[in-house]
Amino acid sequence: MAQHRKETSLAGQFLKSYREKHGLTQEQLAYDLNLEPRTLRAYENGERPLNNVKELHRIADRLGVEPEQLGVAGALYVPRTPEEIEEALQHAWELVEESRLREARAVIERLAHNLRTQITSENPALLRSLAQTYHAAGYIVSEATKAGESYEAMLYYKEMETIARLIKDDTLLNIALTYQGDMHRRLGNLDKAATLLEAARDTTPNADSAALGNGIQLLARVYLRKGDMKGFDRAMKESEELSYSFDQGASSTRGHYSPGTVYEEYGRSYGDLGITDKALEYLDRAQANLPKTKFWELLIATSRAMALIRGSDMEAGVKIAVEVTQEIKSVGVLRYLDRITLANKYLENLERKIGNVRKPLADALYEDKVTDY
Repeated sequence: MAQHRKETSLAGQFLKSYREKHGLTQEQLAYDLNLEPRTLRAYENGERPLNNVKELHRIADRLGVEPEQLGVAGALYVPRTPEEIEEALQHAWELVEESRLREARAVIERLAHNLRTQITSENPALLRSLAQTYHAAGYIVSEATKAGESYEAMLYYKEMETIARLIKDDTLLNIALTYQGDMHRRLGNLDKAATLLEAARDTTPNADSAALGNGIQLLARVYLRKGDMKGFDRAMKESEELSYSFDQGASSTRGHYSPGTVYEEYGRSYGDLGITDKALEYLDRAQANLPKTKFWELLIATSRAMALIRGSDMEAGVKIAVEVTQEIKSVGVLRYLDRITLANKYLENLERKIGNVRKPLADALYEDKVTDY
């Protein structure tokens, strides 16, 4: 008796290809898609058809891909509620925590594009959701790009600022101004960065503690770059106090400001100043306070490598830097790669300086040496 051959749908084939491309197990991808692993397995091997149009659109959104890649027309209008948007945002932030930046960027940029065309009224709830989407998009793009490409992230923060002013939301406005300031810092515009970060601190009186503390922490970073140690110390103390004043589980910064991030800021800053023991002490405290996820593990490892390279154990620092560089490249957190690049430039400059200092001594020692030909 002839058996019917199972035919896998285009969507099922795509899901298998996507999973293999990103190195995911069926269990991992099923979790991302809010599916049972056995359901995904059935889609992939053709035991179950995947042809429900609404479900195909939902999966396309979760993966940040065009619906056409799953075999469905992309023109269908899919209405969104604030609750649905929040679910999509939470998924994007979870991808960040796992350091799956390439996937997170695809998901959030598709969401931002779809919402930009959908939300055309001045409904405050939907506009707030759009602003929160721009927050996530700006943050994810900034983490996935090098410093010189920060303008791309800044565009999202500018759009966020426009909406925040329209709906008179100080928390969203604070976040928008804060990260615009931080993008200018990355681009080397320290005066502009300080102006925006001080505006975030001084002109948003009703912003919540998480937003305020996050902005002040990043302002401290600018003060340090400008050589204002009094401003740095003052801002860091204020930021540390604020980091304990709110519920971390409901933070407007999505967990990207906390006692752990403050301690990491202290550690990296003291490392830059060459105060290695103090830097490593703070980095240990940061590690104890930050979530045990790949994103934060890479951050701590990067900061630890930089502190050691600038301190008394360059060999150990370089070893960590080499190891972490491979991971950073594989997951696409290019912002961390910028930091490793700075450490490498520090070593290059040190090597050049030592060579210049040594040359007169070498000349004096070997000036009488005769070379036979």
